[in-house]
Amino acid sequence: MMPRGLTRCKGIMPTILGLTIGLALSFLRAPVIEPDECRIYETSLDSANEALALDNSVPAFPASDEEEDFEPQIIVDPKLKPKVDLEANKKKVVRSRYISTELGIRERLVSSMITSKDTVSSLAIAQNKTLGHHMQKLLFFFGSHEQPFKGKNHQPAGMNIVVHPEEDEIRILYQTLYYLYQHYNEVYDWFFVGYDNSYVAGYRVNEIVNHMSITRKLYLGLPARIHDEKIDGYYCKQSAGFIMSRALMMAVMPEMNKCLSGIQADSPDEWLGRCLLTLTKGEVGCVNTEEVQTYESINLENDQQFDVETASSKLFEKAVSAFPVATTTEVYKLHKRFSEVEIDMTYRKIEFLQEEIKNLSAKTPQGEDGLSWPIGVNPPFQPSNRWEVINWDYFDSTHTLTCPGEIPKCELSDMEKKDVHDIVATAVSRLQEKYKPQNMEIDLIKLENGYKRFDPQRGMEYMLDLKLRVTVDSGQTELSHRVDLLRPLSQVEIIPMPYVTETTKINMILPVSVDEAEALKVFLDKFEKKVLISKDKDSILLTIIFIYGAAEAEKVHQKDDPFTVQKERLGALEVKYGSQENRPKVIPWMSIKTDIPSQLRILDVIVRTKKFTADSLFFLASPHADVNNDLFDRCRMNAIAGWQAYFPVPFTQFNKEIAPDVKEEIEIKGSTGHFDIYSFDETCFFNSDYMAARSKFAQKSQKNQDLIDNIDLYELFMENSELHVFRAVEPALKRRWMLRQCSVKRGDGAVDRCERSNAEGLGTRTQLAMKLFPDET
Repeated sequence: MMPRGLTRCKGIMPTILGLTIGLALSFLRAPVIEPDECRIYETSLDSANEALALDNSVPAFPASDEEEDFEPQIIVDPKLKPKVDLEANKKKVVRSRYISTELGIRERLVSSMITSKDTVSSLAIAQNKTLGHHMQKLLFFFGSHEQPFKGKNHQPAGMNIVVHPEEDEIRILYQTLYYLYQHYNEVYDWFFVGYDNSYVAGYRVNEIVNHMSITRKLYLGLPARIHDEKIDGYYCKQSAGFIMSRALMMAVMPEMNKCLSGIQADSPDEWLGRCLLTLTKGEVGCVNTEEVQTYESINLENDQQFDVETASSKLFEKAVSAFPVATTTEVYKLHKRFSEVEIDMTYRKIEFLQEEIKNLSAKTPQGEDGLSWPIGVNPPFQPSNRWEVINWDYFDSTHTLTCPGEIPKCELSDMEKKDVHDIVATAVSRLQEKYKPQNMEIDLIKLENGYKRFDPQRGMEYMLDLKLRVTVDSGQTELSHRVDLLRPLSQVEIIPMPYVTETTKINMILPVSVDEAEALKVFLDKFEKKVLISKDKDSILLTIIFIYGAAEAEKVHQKDDPFTVQKERLGALEVKYGSQENRPKVIPWMSIKTDIPSQLRILDVIVRTKKFTADSLFFLASPHADVNNDLFDRCRMNAIAGWQAYFPVPFTQFNKEIAPDVKEEIEIKGSTGHFDIYSFDETCFFNSDYMAARSKFAQKSQKNQDLIDNIDLYELFMENSELHVFRAVEPALKRRWMLRQCSVKRGDGAVDRCERSNAEGLGTRTQLAMKLFPDET
């Protein structure tokens, strides 16, 4: 028998044996370093350090054991400090204008219609009206050896037209595809090509491309067989239109020019089909079905008795196009029928989804009680505190209690009256539709009460109290009935706006009356600090208009100019900042004489000087305002030539004698001032927009020239131009208190705004009460 000790060690014997063998092998593989080798290594390092011959330097490695205690040396002499280029590692990063470009995200679809010089002013216009609002981008192509638009033959407005120098139909199709590939290959994923002798349902084209993969090489349309022994496949009929993917365009367009001479065909569509089959070696031909999406078209030639009005709606539900059409009337009739079918389909989808929501609501924790009305619309906004409660605005058919300022009751505007008329008519129509099966006739007597509010989660909500006359078989009766209506928020769309920059030069016009002479001193001091000593001084040109009345003009002849001090100040600024002889004045000025300093009279003088071009950006300012770069940038961004004028709402200080918290530096506080909604003194607009509106107004006021004094710039743009007048609170525009001179010669509207601005600009109600009753607390 084995001894008991060995038996106990039997379990760890393999471990001990493994450790022993491992240690032995490690000793065998360890390198043996001789003393001579160490000396050679040290010598080589010493020689290397000597070869470098660096002043005030130490060897990279210690030459002996005595030098192992290394002490760092502090370099005091700046000439010996290593020079580091801090800009070396800073690379200029060029970012894309849009994040979609940087991420490689492309738009969905670009559409093109091939027309002709004979139909570009008829069928092409009809196509643009019926198809253009559905498409992200719509282009029109045709060929002509001569200039197509000359003399009385003008280019149709609002259409993107490309004219090819070829009149051959095959070459026109090739040039169209090549143009789309060259200009939009990196922008869009899908390309639609159609002809103007057909009607295209734009919503169906969008529906197809929105449900397909962009990686497929696809040629989708209405297939027709190629009758040829050499090529077996299908091409897409041109009259029905076709869709090509970007992947296919990238694969075939670099070589497609070879098809112009190498392939013969009777029609452009057959030529394209043959070309694609040849270039893709038979892989890509025309198909009408892809990923459950079907491309169908209505051939109007097959049925001579076809009537758009009476044809079955099922025929239009899946059709993408209909062909051929010969007149614009046919295009509009088809568009009307396709739109009706689309609306019916949309309502059916809404009803189906509402039923599904009802069925699923029973399985939710809230049950059917959790359903919001209308079904499918977000529930009402739930405020978290009393400041977030949305108030209801009261109105009737003519007036409302929600008015600007402190007016208790005001008349509805024309747009508000139209809105009230529409919702009342809708409510009565729905009631008639609901109770007509019960043989009840409902007529509106009047709108008793109305309430509305805007819910950010739902839209505009209405509650109407209607007085109705109900007629039944047994007689008539009158009753009051409350109805709830909701105008839900639709799909959010980005409104296309012209591109503007913050580099546009601003021409600041500053009218100054005799009463504002002292305010001009403060303004010039602020202007010098904010503009004249800054690097952006060349982008701001200030022009001062000194306004003299009849009495002040007489004093000028007597050498008693009320603006003497101000003009001397301008001369000092000219000496200080006017460095070049031929350079225009730093702050030019001019004088005008008028007893009614209206905005239009002042601007007419400016325009007549012809010192400003039509594309000049004007900023009409006030000497009581503080200007800064933020205000200038906001002016540049919000004033758009031919599109928009900007009327900022300034923050105006209260009267210092009434509001004790008012200081020299303007602070935006409720106790120091308010946003004056009745002030239209400051505005940004383009000279071309003013001249266009002024010309239109001049035609109206030929018989009465005094009308120019009864209208201000805001009313001019509102009544005599198509500009969008943008009115918004502007925190960068701060203005000191002033007492306006409300002349009765300036019209009722201007006088009313002037008086209300004076009244509300005195102070808060508390401050006014403390001023009136100082002894009461």
